[in-house]
Amino acid sequence: MPDYLKFGDKDHEAVRKLQGLVNRNPYRHPRRKLVEDGDWGPLTSAAVQQTKYWCGYEKEDIQPIAGKELHGYLSGEVALPGDHRERRKLRIEKREKERAKLSEMDKMRLRVLKRMKGELGTLETPNNSNHIKYNTYWGWGPVPYCMIFIAWAWLHEGSKAFVKGSRWAGCREMLADAKAGGHGIHLTDDPSPGCPGVVNLYDDARVDHAITFIKDLGNGYCETLEANTSKETTYIQGVWNKRRLLRDCFWFEVEE
Repeated sequence: MPDYLKFGDKDHEAVRKLQGLVNRNPYRHPRRKLVEDGDWGPLTSAAVQQTKYWCGYEKEDIQPIAGKELHGYLSGEVALPGDHRERRKLRIEKREKERAKLSEMDKMRLRVLKRMKGELGTLETPNNSNHIKYNTYWGWGPVPYCMIFIAWAWLHEGSKAFVKGSRWAGCREMLADAKAGGHGIHLTDDPSPGCPGVVNLYDDARVDHAITFIKDLGNGYCETLEANTSKETTYIQGVWNKRRLLRDCFWFEVEE
Protein backbone atom coordinates (compact mmCIF):
# COMPACT_ATOMS: atom_id res chain seq x y z
CA MET A 1 0.00 0.00 0.00
CA PRO A 2 1.12 3.66 -0.31
CA ASP A 3 3.05 5.31 2.54
CA TYR A 4 -0.24 6.79 3.75
CA LEU A 5 -3.87 7.23 2.73
CA LYS A 6 -5.91 10.38 3.27
CA PHE A 7 -9.12 12.25 2.60
CA GLY A 8 -9.84 12.56 -1.11
CA ASP A 9 -8.29 9.26 -2.21
CA LYS A 10 -10.81 7.72 -4.61
CA ASP A 11 -11.42 4.35 -6.22
CA HIS A 12 -8.44 3.00 -4.31
CA GLU A 13 -8.10 -0.69 -3.45
CA ALA A 14 -5.96 0.17 -0.42
CA VAL A 15 -8.72 2.45 0.91
CA ARG A 16 -11.27 -0.33 0.37
CA LYS A 17 -9.14 -2.74 2.40
CA LEU A 18 -8.66 -0.13 5.12
CA GLN A 19 -12.42 0.48 5.32
CA GLY A 20 -12.92 -3.26 5.81
CA LEU A 21 -10.30 -3.39 8.55
CA VAL A 22 -11.86 -0.41 10.32
CA ASN A 23 -15.30 -2.05 10.15
CA ARG A 24 -14.02 -5.31 11.66
CA ASN A 25 -11.14 -4.26 13.90
CA PRO A 26 -10.93 -5.55 17.49
CA TYR A 27 -10.35 -2.13 19.05
CA ARG A 28 -13.58 -0.32 18.11
CA HIS A 29 -16.99 -1.60 17.09
CA PRO A 30 -18.93 1.15 15.30
CA ARG A 31 -22.73 1.16 15.28
CA ARG A 32 -22.75 2.28 11.65
CA LYS A 33 -20.34 0.52 9.26
CA LEU A 34 -18.41 2.29 6.52
CA VAL A 35 -19.34 1.59 2.92
CA GLU A 36 -16.33 -0.31 1.56
CA ASP A 37 -16.14 1.50 -1.77
CA GLY A 38 -12.51 2.63 -1.91
CA ASP A 39 -13.42 6.32 -1.63
CA TRP A 40 -12.01 8.18 1.38
CA GLY A 41 -14.68 10.67 2.37
CA PRO A 42 -15.75 12.42 5.58
CA LEU A 43 -17.06 9.29 7.33
CA THR A 44 -13.85 7.37 6.65
CA SER A 45 -11.87 10.29 8.09
CA ALA A 46 -13.94 10.20 11.27
CA ALA A 47 -13.77 6.40 11.58
CA VAL A 48 -9.98 6.39 11.18
CA GLN A 49 -9.58 9.16 13.77
CA GLN A 50 -11.73 7.32 16.30
CA THR A 51 -10.04 3.98 15.59
CA LYS A 52 -6.64 5.53 16.23
CA TYR A 53 -7.91 6.88 19.54
CA TRP A 54 -9.00 3.43 20.69
CA CYS A 55 -5.76 1.90 19.41
CA GLY A 56 -3.94 4.07 21.92
CA TYR A 57 -2.21 6.56 19.64
CA GLU A 58 -0.85 9.69 21.31
CA LYS A 59 -3.19 12.64 20.92
CA GLU A 60 -0.95 14.51 18.49
CA ASP A 61 -0.90 11.44 16.22
CA ILE A 62 -4.67 10.99 16.09
CA GLN A 63 -5.11 12.52 12.64
CA PRO A 64 -7.46 11.30 9.89
CA ILE A 65 -4.70 9.68 7.83
CA ALA A 66 -3.66 6.02 7.68
CA GLY A 67 -0.34 4.37 6.93
CA LYS A 68 1.23 0.94 7.11
CA GLU A 69 1.48 1.09 10.90
CA LEU A 70 -2.29 1.37 11.40
CA HIS A 71 -2.88 -1.29 8.74
CA GLY A 72 -0.63 -3.63 10.70
CA TYR A 73 -2.46 -3.05 13.98
CA LEU A 74 -5.92 -3.50 12.48
CA SER A 75 -5.01 -6.59 10.47
CA GLY A 76 -3.36 -8.24 13.48
CA GLU A 77 -0.03 -8.49 11.67
CA VAL A 78 1.53 -6.17 14.27
CA ALA A 79 0.70 -6.17 17.99
CA LEU A 80 -0.10 -2.89 19.69
CA PRO A 81 3.04 -1.58 21.44
CA GLY A 82 3.03 -1.41 25.21
CA ASP A 83 2.54 2.34 25.38
CA HIS A 84 -0.45 2.05 23.02
CA ARG A 85 -1.98 -0.69 25.16
CA GLU A 86 -1.54 1.41 28.29
CA ARG A 87 -3.18 4.49 26.74
CA ARG A 88 -6.00 2.29 25.41
CA LYS A 89 -6.54 0.83 28.88
CA LEU A 90 -6.65 4.29 30.46
CA ARG A 91 -9.10 5.54 27.82
CA ILE A 92 -11.42 2.59 28.40
CA GLU A 93 -11.27 3.23 32.15
CA LYS A 94 -11.95 6.93 31.56
CA ARG A 95 -14.93 6.09 29.34
CA GLU A 96 -16.41 3.89 32.06
CA LYS A 97 -15.94 6.59 34.69
CA GLU A 98 -17.55 9.22 32.48
CA ARG A 99 -20.76 7.35 31.72
CA ALA A 100 -22.75 9.76 33.86
CA LYS A 101 -21.08 12.76 32.22
CA LEU A 102 -21.75 11.36 28.76
CA SER A 103 -25.35 10.90 29.77
CA GLU A 104 -25.49 14.58 30.70
CA MET A 105 -23.99 15.51 27.31
CA ASP A 106 -26.59 13.35 25.59
CA LYS A 107 -29.28 15.29 27.46
CA MET A 108 -27.69 18.59 26.42
CA ARG A 109 -27.51 17.51 22.78
CA LEU A 110 -31.21 16.62 22.79
CA ARG A 111 -32.07 19.92 24.46
CA VAL A 112 -30.11 21.71 21.74
CA LEU A 113 -32.03 19.83 19.05
CA LYS A 114 -35.35 20.67 20.71
CA ARG A 115 -34.38 24.35 20.84
CA MET A 116 -33.39 24.26 17.16
CA LYS A 117 -36.64 22.59 16.16
CA GLY A 118 -38.46 25.42 17.92
CA GLU A 119 -36.76 27.81 15.48
CA LEU A 120 -38.05 26.12 12.31
CA GLY A 121 -39.59 28.69 10.01
CA THR A 122 -37.67 31.65 11.47
CA LEU A 123 -37.01 33.98 8.52
CA GLU A 124 -34.56 36.65 7.47
CA THR A 125 -36.11 40.11 7.42
CA PRO A 126 -36.03 41.18 4.66
CA ASN A 127 -35.46 38.00 2.68
CA ASN A 128 -31.91 37.34 1.42
CA SER A 129 -30.45 39.97 3.75
CA ASN A 130 -28.87 37.81 6.51
CA HIS A 131 -30.76 40.01 8.99
CA ILE A 132 -31.92 37.51 11.62
CA LYS A 133 -31.89 37.23 15.40
CA TYR A 134 -28.91 34.84 15.56
CA ASN A 135 -26.65 37.46 13.99
CA THR A 136 -28.01 40.10 16.37
CA TYR A 137 -27.03 37.82 19.25
CA TRP A 138 -23.56 37.15 17.78
CA GLY A 139 -22.84 40.83 17.20
CA TRP A 140 -21.21 40.64 13.77
CA GLY A 141 -23.94 42.17 11.67
CA PRO A 142 -25.62 40.52 8.64
CA VAL A 143 -23.05 37.79 7.91
CA PRO A 144 -23.65 34.15 6.84
CA TYR A 145 -25.09 32.49 9.94
CA CYS A 146 -25.43 28.72 9.35
CA MET A 147 -22.74 28.00 11.96
CA ILE A 148 -23.69 30.93 14.19
CA PHE A 149 -27.17 29.40 14.53
CA ILE A 150 -25.61 26.16 15.82
CA ALA A 151 -23.40 28.08 18.26
CA TRP A 152 -26.43 30.10 19.41
CA ALA A 153 -28.35 26.94 20.28
CA TRP A 154 -25.46 25.19 22.08
CA LEU A 155 -24.55 28.32 24.03
CA HIS A 156 -28.14 28.75 25.20
CA GLU A 157 -28.04 25.20 26.58
CA GLY A 158 -24.82 25.83 28.49
CA SER A 159 -22.12 24.28 26.29
CA LYS A 160 -18.57 25.31 27.20
CA ALA A 161 -17.14 24.26 23.82
CA PHE A 162 -18.74 27.23 22.06
CA VAL A 163 -17.76 30.86 22.75
CA LYS A 164 -20.05 33.75 21.85
CA GLY A 165 -18.58 35.96 19.15
CA SER A 166 -15.66 33.59 18.59
CA ARG A 167 -16.13 29.81 18.47
CA TRP A 168 -17.42 28.92 15.99
CA ALA A 169 -18.69 31.15 13.21
CA GLY A 170 -17.02 29.34 10.30
CA CYS A 171 -17.38 25.77 9.03
CA ARG A 172 -13.71 25.30 8.17
CA GLU A 173 -12.52 26.50 11.58
CA MET A 174 -14.81 24.05 13.38
CA LEU A 175 -13.74 21.22 11.08
CA ALA A 176 -10.06 21.97 11.70
CA ASP A 177 -10.60 21.83 15.46
CA ALA A 178 -12.60 18.60 15.19
CA LYS A 179 -9.86 16.94 13.13
CA ALA A 180 -7.34 17.92 15.78
CA GLY A 181 -9.65 16.93 18.64
CA GLY A 182 -9.46 20.46 19.99
CA HIS A 183 -11.72 22.85 21.94
CA GLY A 184 -14.05 20.12 23.15
CA ILE A 185 -15.12 18.54 19.84
CA HIS A 186 -14.04 15.61 17.68
CA LEU A 187 -15.11 13.87 14.48
CA THR A 188 -17.64 11.04 14.54
CA ASP A 189 -18.73 8.65 11.80
CA ASP A 190 -21.81 7.73 13.83
CA PRO A 191 -23.86 10.92 14.45
CA SER A 192 -26.73 10.98 16.91
CA PRO A 193 -29.71 13.36 16.78
CA GLY A 194 -28.46 16.88 17.48
CA CYS A 195 -24.86 16.33 16.36
CA PRO A 196 -23.55 19.33 14.38
CA GLY A 197 -21.85 18.84 11.04
CA VAL A 198 -20.61 20.54 7.88
CA VAL A 199 -21.11 19.75 4.20
CA ASN A 200 -19.57 20.76 0.88
CA LEU A 201 -22.35 22.21 -1.29
CA TYR A 202 -20.37 23.11 -4.38
CA ASP A 203 -18.09 20.11 -4.98
CA ASP A 204 -14.98 22.27 -4.62
CA ALA A 205 -13.23 20.23 -1.89
CA ARG A 206 -14.07 22.83 0.79
CA VAL A 207 -16.88 22.62 3.32
CA ASP A 208 -19.09 25.67 3.24
CA HIS A 209 -22.32 25.01 5.14
CA ALA A 210 -23.18 23.97 8.71
CA ILE A 211 -25.94 21.47 9.45
CA THR A 212 -27.40 19.47 12.33
CA PHE A 213 -28.22 15.76 12.17
CA ILE A 214 -31.82 14.74 12.93
CA LYS A 215 -32.17 11.16 11.74
CA ASP A 216 -30.92 8.54 9.30
CA LEU A 217 -33.46 8.03 6.52
CA GLY A 218 -32.11 4.55 5.80
CA ASN A 219 -31.30 5.12 2.12
CA GLY A 220 -27.91 6.81 2.44
CA TYR A 221 -29.56 10.14 3.20
CA CYS A 222 -30.26 11.87 6.48
CA GLU A 223 -32.68 14.53 7.60
CA THR A 224 -31.00 17.69 8.82
CA LEU A 225 -31.95 20.99 10.41
CA GLU A 226 -30.25 24.02 8.90
CA ALA A 227 -30.15 27.80 9.03
CA ASN A 228 -29.11 30.29 6.33
CA THR A 229 -30.80 28.03 3.81
CA SER A 230 -33.91 28.16 1.61
CA LYS A 231 -37.17 26.31 2.04
CA GLU A 232 -37.50 23.50 -0.52
CA THR A 233 -38.62 24.75 -3.98
CA THR A 234 -38.51 28.38 -2.81
CA TYR A 235 -36.04 31.21 -2.23
CA ILE A 236 -37.32 31.92 1.29
CA GLN A 237 -34.25 32.07 3.56
CA GLY A 238 -34.24 31.04 7.20
CA VAL A 239 -34.33 27.86 9.31
CA TRP A 240 -35.59 24.72 7.57
CA ASN A 241 -35.35 20.94 7.41
CA LYS A 242 -33.29 19.52 4.55
CA ARG A 243 -32.05 16.18 3.24
CA ARG A 244 -28.33 15.43 2.78
CA LEU A 245 -26.20 12.47 1.75
CA LEU A 246 -24.90 11.13 5.06
CA ARG A 247 -21.49 10.23 3.68
CA ASP A 248 -20.87 13.71 2.21
CA CYS A 249 -20.91 15.32 5.66
CA PHE A 250 -18.36 15.69 8.42
CA TRP A 251 -20.06 15.13 11.78
CA PHE A 252 -18.91 16.32 15.21
CA GLU A 253 -19.41 15.21 18.78
CA VAL A 254 -19.43 17.98 21.37
CA GLU A 255 -17.66 16.96 24.58
CA GLU A 256 -18.55 19.83 26.90
